[in-house]
Amino acid sequence: MRQEWEPEDLIEVWMLLEDDQERLRNKSGANRLGFALLLKFFEVEARFPEDAGEIPVPAVS
Repeated sequence: MRQEWEPEDLIEVWMLLEDDQERLRNKSGANRLGFALLLKFFEVEARFPEDAGEIPVPAVS
């Protein structure tokens, strides 16, 4: 996965949609962020990351 993202691309790919937010309702704290990142990563790559370094820092921020 690419690590450099333009702001418009971040919004388009990494923004949590209503369905995504529904899936996160029963999560809290760091679990919520981690689940959201894994969910969006999977949507883009059709796989889960092998390590945390694969998730773009701008997406986490």
